[in-house]
Amino acid sequence: MQEEREVRLKKRFRCACSITLMLAAMTLRGWAQERVRIGVVNGATLLKLYHKTQLADAHMEEQVAEFTGERDALLAEHRRLKREFETLRAESMSKALSEAAREKKKEQAEERLLEVMEFQGRIRDTAMNRRRQLEEEGRRMQRRLMDEIREAVRTYARSNGLQMVLDNSIPPIGGFEALLYSEPAWDVTTNVLAILNAQATPTNRVSEKAGPP
Repeated sequence: MQEEREVRLKKRFRCACSITLMLAAMTLRGWAQERVRIGVVNGATLLKLYHKTQLADAHMEEQVAEFTGERDALLAEHRRLKREFETLRAESMSKALSEAAREKKKEQAEERLLEVMEFQGRIRDTAMNRRRQLEEEGRRMQRRLMDEIREAVRTYARSNGLQMVLDNSIPPIGGFEALLYSEPAWDVTTNVLAILNAQATPTNRVSEKAGPP
């Protein structure tokens, strides 16, 4: 009987300890949740209103204009070669010229036709290379801007004791946004923009009153 009583007491003790630990864990978890400070930003707005984004867009427009000018020059040269070919071909069939002269014009026309075809390939290759260059440059600039925005978010979070910052501009997945609701007071987009645009000059500063893109 004594042994059975001791066994029951031990079981009750272990059960009590388990319940105590579980309650302590729940209390600590609830305390931790209450202590977590969360911020929310609109990533799309940060990217749109970051002054370096405007500089990057202007740079890309300059690149596009430069490549467009190069393409137009190549097309103009292609048209010139084609006109020369057509002129030589017409002369090669002119009865006003001697047989020997027509034969020479025919040979020149064939040579010019080869040049036209080779030039067409050059135009195509140049366009593909330039398009690839623009895409790669755009991706590099996008990554650089995103890295700088992330660093600004981290800087603000560390300075203001935030343990987590969420982006409410993430596109919907399965019909729902990644962030369905957040307290307006948690939105720190303007605060992060102030860090990003602190070094902006008056000429490239963007109005921070604009809404999300």
